[in-house]
Amino acid sequence: MSYEKHYKYSIENPTDFWKEQANNLQWYKKPTSILSKDENGFDRWFADGKLNICYLAVDKHVEDGYGEQVAIIYESPVTQQNVNYTFNDVKRQVERLAGGLRDLGVKKGDTVIIYMPMIPHAAFSMLACARIGAIHSVVFGGFAPHELAIRIDDCKPKAIITATSGMEVDRLIAYKPLVDEAIKKATHKPDKVIVYQRNLGAVNPKTERYISYKKLVKNSEPAECVEMSSTDPLYILYTSGTTGKPKGILRDTGGYATALKYSMKYIYGVEEGDTYWAASDVGWVVGHSYIVYGPLLNRNTTIVFEGKPIKTPDASTFWRVISENNVKVMFTAPTAIRAIKKEDPDGELLKMYDLSCLKYQFLAGERCDVATLNWLEENLKIPVIDHWWQTESGWPMVSNMMGLEELTVKPGSAAKPVSGYDIQILNAEGKQLGPNEEGLVAVKLPLPPGNLLNIWENTDRFKEGYLKKFPGYYFSGDGGYLDEDGYVFITGRVDDVINVAGHRLSTAEMEEVVSSNPSVAECAVFGIEDQLKGQVPLALIVLKSGDYISSFELEYKIVQTVRQQIGPVASLKKVLVVSRLPKTRSGKILRKLLRNIADGVQYSIPSTIDDPEIINEITHEYKLHKIGVFEHATEEEKETLDDLKVDSFIKYYKSYQHSVNDPEGFWSQIAETFTWRKKWDKVVEFDWDTPKFEWFKGAKLNITENCLDRHLKNRGDEKAIIWEPNDPNEANRILTYKELHAEVCKFSNVLKNKGVLKGDRVCIYMPMVPELAIAVLACARIGAVHSVVFAGFSSVALSTRINDAECKVLLTTDGVFRGKKAVDLKSIADEALETTPTIETSIVLNRINSEVTMKPGRDVWWHEELAKANDVCPAEEMDAEDMLFILYTSGSTGKPKGMVHSCAGYMVHTAYSFKNVFQYTHGDIYFCTADIGWITGHSYIVYGPLAAGATTLMFEGVPSYPDYGRFWQIVEKYKVNQFYTAPTAIRALAAQPNSLIEKHDLSSIKVLGTVGEPINEEAWHWYDEKIGKQKSPIVDTWWQTETGGIMISPLAGVTPTKPTFATRPLPGIQPCLVDELGNELNTNPAEGKLCIKYPWPSIARTIYGNHKRFKDTYFTAFPGKYFTGDGSFRDLEGNYRITGRVDDVVIVSGHNLGTAPIENIINEHNNVVESAIVGFPHEIKGNALYAYVILYEPSENEDYLRQEINDLIGRTIGPIAKLDKIQFVPGLPKTRSGKIMRRILRKIAENETSNLGDISTLLNPDIVAAIKEGSLIK
Repeated sequence: MSYEKHYKYSIENPTDFWKEQANNLQWYKKPTSILSKDENGFDRWFADGKLNICYLAVDKHVEDGYGEQVAIIYESPVTQQNVNYTFNDVKRQVERLAGGLRDLGVKKGDTVIIYMPMIPHAAFSMLACARIGAIHSVVFGGFAPHELAIRIDDCKPKAIITATSGMEVDRLIAYKPLVDEAIKKATHKPDKVIVYQRNLGAVNPKTERYISYKKLVKNSEPAECVEMSSTDPLYILYTSGTTGKPKGILRDTGGYATALKYSMKYIYGVEEGDTYWAASDVGWVVGHSYIVYGPLLNRNTTIVFEGKPIKTPDASTFWRVISENNVKVMFTAPTAIRAIKKEDPDGELLKMYDLSCLKYQFLAGERCDVATLNWLEENLKIPVIDHWWQTESGWPMVSNMMGLEELTVKPGSAAKPVSGYDIQILNAEGKQLGPNEEGLVAVKLPLPPGNLLNIWENTDRFKEGYLKKFPGYYFSGDGGYLDEDGYVFITGRVDDVINVAGHRLSTAEMEEVVSSNPSVAECAVFGIEDQLKGQVPLALIVLKSGDYISSFELEYKIVQTVRQQIGPVASLKKVLVVSRLPKTRSGKILRKLLRNIADGVQYSIPSTIDDPEIINEITHEYKLHKIGVFEHATEEEKETLDDLKVDSFIKYYKSYQHSVNDPEGFWSQIAETFTWRKKWDKVVEFDWDTPKFEWFKGAKLNITENCLDRHLKNRGDEKAIIWEPNDPNEANRILTYKELHAEVCKFSNVLKNKGVLKGDRVCIYMPMVPELAIAVLACARIGAVHSVVFAGFSSVALSTRINDAECKVLLTTDGVFRGKKAVDLKSIADEALETTPTIETSIVLNRINSEVTMKPGRDVWWHEELAKANDVCPAEEMDAEDMLFILYTSGSTGKPKGMVHSCAGYMVHTAYSFKNVFQYTHGDIYFCTADIGWITGHSYIVYGPLAAGATTLMFEGVPSYPDYGRFWQIVEKYKVNQFYTAPTAIRALAAQPNSLIEKHDLSSIKVLGTVGEPINEEAWHWYDEKIGKQKSPIVDTWWQTETGGIMISPLAGVTPTKPTFATRPLPGIQPCLVDELGNELNTNPAEGKLCIKYPWPSIARTIYGNHKRFKDTYFTAFPGKYFTGDGSFRDLEGNYRITGRVDDVVIVSGHNLGTAPIENIINEHNNVVESAIVGFPHEIKGNALYAYVILYEPSENEDYLRQEINDLIGRTIGPIAKLDKIQFVPGLPKTRSGKIMRRILRKIAENETSNLGDISTLLNPDIVAAIKEGSLIK
């Protein structure tokens, strides 16, 4: 039969038509009354029919011999599970849960709220209620307690069924505490709360109402299906009102079952036994109709999908699920496809899968723009069907009916009315309009079966909202028109129409034009108030991933296109680029909310919103661009670091060009995003000869106001520091920005009470505990200069540094936990203090609870001093160039260098580099494994992340305790997104069994970083494959204690990576290569000494107390430049690879040989862990190469292994690079930050072991003796 005949029959003779469809169900008692009226005069279908929908969805198929067919596939990329349930399995689960509910006193007509994540047990719960005649009300899992409480009071449930937790991409949401809070807020109290335990680590408080779901199912007897009248309510489903009380849509049983069974065959075109997938949530109408009831009634295998179209793990998830599960028909929202298209614009991920099983792709939930429809058609090469319906209708109202007759697709239309729906377009007076005349979409009564019965306990609202406006019609609330062929075009909610100078304009039409721009991923167009025209349109757009177009150019192009295609009357003049749009969790764009914010109308944030943080982002954009009510705002909105984030390669290129052409303008724009007491008089003033560098000259600020105070208003309750202790069984500590601010203020007062004044130096000798970060910030808050000394240094190293800086106070602890050991720190500090006359006070933190000797008059306990201090401490005003800290670099000989960093420039560069290198976004968890005793800890655990408002993770322990899987356990525990560590650690971890990695879920990692030394190729690939699963970009960062912040590095996912290359300089950094004579090498490829030819804000200002040494070390070799001391190679594309310290270059027979590439080759040997090469004097060659090599397994024939290594070098680099001496060693001498101390190795190779300098600061001083003993030169 053709569509026209079929449809005509349904409209002209609805009773006969729907009687025939009802015959496709197995009724307990077949209806004789097909269409009748109830006491309110509302239409009722099959009033005298008796049935049970759970029986039809489950038991009937078991009785018919299909018990072993898979009914439900549970696909959960967020928990990495895939479980199949047959109809027999579903029946066993459902009948026992139904029995359990019955035993708890739930009976026919009672209500039950289901508050569940996307797990099969949500469907089991719905079916169990239907089985015994209870009315279920599914509330979307994760709704706020306030919203849940409103629904509890409205439907008064006898019981609530929930789970311990849900998963939101990489966040665990504990459900039980939300339910408990909702019950507390609600007036009505349910008898029982049935909790399904998920074992994902969420808290599960057991109140007096608590019942274990699993025990209930295990201990109960199965319940039979209860006979229901066709008009008995099956469920209540609340629609999300942006204001007022939500509406409880009430659904019948028989009419709904008839309509769903009909729709599966005639609309979706699926055969019984096929796999059908609706990618939605059971909390929405799509989930009710087309995840649970529709497919199961039609004996289809349905998929319960716990994940997102992107980020779980990427934009290929949908295609994988379709391919692996042989999906015939799929149904999702256009929003999901737009998100996929944004991430994968060329469909590369889609092409990875065989999708030949897929017959049709359906879209609904909001209007599908032509660009999205075309993209999907081009990539899938199957019919893509946009169809339209509502929560109220329960099933499609307008669609291409694929099981009947495939109609020609008209982009922008959902095709023609579905059988039973007499859709008409009316004007405001209720008069029917002709073809292509836009008006209000209404359905002539009677509505077909399956539509809403009523609004739960609010018949007046039902009449008012749907029936009163046009008597004899159901009013949909949408605008639209029918064309000359009878195709329906929905133009949007009636309140989405814009009224410009008396002209009614459709937002849908404008959105169609805007989204046709090739740079646009998605958009929202809506009207905002205008004094002259009443309303004017505003377009908010999200760009495709990797696309970059200037906002001015984009606005011009879109405005011109709208003028050409709609006309000047459209009056679109403003186009705003935003990072994302506010949507409901089901994917609908919240246009009304966007309009209310712009108009300054009071609004409440809908409970269904995907992420409330978007409201702050949008408001910020409105203020920045003076939109709507913010046009005449007196207070200027500042740009943020997010606004200046470099998130595409074109943006990188343009930012870099800006930073070279106008360094002052570039850095000034970034500095404007911070909080200043007084702005600068001059951005930069410098003199290479003195040398002197002054950034933001004349500015006044306090860095802690930027790291703490400015976040309190909007992010006060968000996590600032997560502290993970050495022992995994010890409790962790989490400090919010408010709590950290209070702790810093308290300790600032402690320091003040001890006489610490602005400019005084404070030495901090502490392990990685939160108090270390608090102490650092407290010094900065009162203007004291901190000098952190790594807590593994000897008493000599500590006293040298205290004396050099003339510190007034020492902050330390009684001890430190390091792996299995507790190390006494206080006695080391005491020994150092014997030779440090400037120390007046030592404040001791009790960490390991050991017996210590406290020296009266000098030593005081941290906790006792803290008890005397309050948490109010205004920040000291500092000059931009005031000293912030001194940090000593560990020289293996001579006096260590105290590098001095100042306040403003350091703050600006560390925050900007942090945000861009790691591509940190709000809500991410960032983990740097360094110690605050090193510059990495200063810049990228404390100051950079906190200035950017991030969550930074501090770890007290070591990577090997309790085993070498500890880092990965932490990543899994906190769902770490950015992980930053040293190549030394990577190589050590790579030597361990893969099982230590595989037992942990590392899927949350978005970015991997390395710091401290160049990473060798083998380690890079291991890191990429084993930890990043080849999906997380590696940022190989090059910088130094002297530079203060990252200088050369990829920007994660933005600029290309290349193994062993630090790649490109950050915007604002101008590196160059010079030859021996200081001539700049301007061609690519090139190799030379790495210099920086223009100052940057975080450059060190001096060596404390020794400016001459500062000048001699860094500025005399190549005048007018900062000499890094490193050699570097620059490839054809301009990527830099650091080849090692210049003193790591050995001249062999007149050839300059960098040791780093040779070490890389040695490390590729399958028995080599790590190697280090130095030069030693040779009578003939001048110098020869000496290699120190660590092996995985001792070699039975060392000479043969030496030969193998040399052959490898000869084949790859050439015979000139072959090694004269190869010594196999148990380890290499390293600094605490992981750098190999080549000077020591060189002295051993030269047989000059009498003056190795102070080796107590090494990570492993004992190794030096072992290397000396095995030396091949005696």
